[in-house]
Amino acid sequence: MPHSNVRLVGFGKPEGDDAPSVVLSQAAIKGASTKLVTDSSRSNLGQIDQGSIDWREYLEGTHWLVISTSTSLAGNSARSAWGASMAFAELEGSKTVMIVDLPEDPERLAEAWGNTIERIRQVHVLFITQDALSKISQLEGVDEHNLLQEIRQRGLVPHVCGFTESNMVQVEHSLGSSKANTHPSISETTWLARFLCELPSSGPGSDGIKSAAVSAGIAD
Repeated sequence: MPHSNVRLVGFGKPEGDDAPSVVLSQAAIKGASTKLVTDSSRSNLGQIDQGSIDWREYLEGTHWLVISTSTSLAGNSARSAWGASMAFAELEGSKTVMIVDLPEDPERLAEAWGNTIERIRQVHVLFITQDALSKISQLEGVDEHNLLQEIRQRGLVPHVCGFTESNMVQVEHSLGSSKANTHPSISETTWLARFLCELPSSGPGSDGIKSAAVSAGIAD
């Protein structure tokens, strides 16, 4: 499948500087079709009119819904829209990608992670950023090296991934575990964007996942 046939919808800040926005930007560079859903008045997500978002329209024919844990902390309206996006993604056949990132106030990570745990069965790809990995490990009481596997097994998430070392990404999945080296120029969000572009056409099974992970880490 050409990358131009891959469609991603994200829910993020109107400024376009949060993790979902960056992933969409990087996917667009690879030729994917992207759409950022945000506050129509371009003020802030805390004031968003979540009832006016037509998630069915946005998600129809979309492969991936890209959201982050931090977005759930932007206010009640933002959290409602965040939850609704996952519910409609299930209905429309889109797969939810959850980025577990460190919020602006790191003290609220436990709250953001708790919001995610409540809906983890709706998540298809869970990506934990490096700066959040050790802190989630502490919250869960699980050794950092075993965290991705433990979360996948507990939450039954099809793909749980993150950079466990510099220039090394790990993907835990139902068929096992895959590791891939990444070029130093490839950031976390760039790798994730490319992985999402590659995965729909990488083929079935663990070989397909490995192929997508490796391809995503190769510099242009």
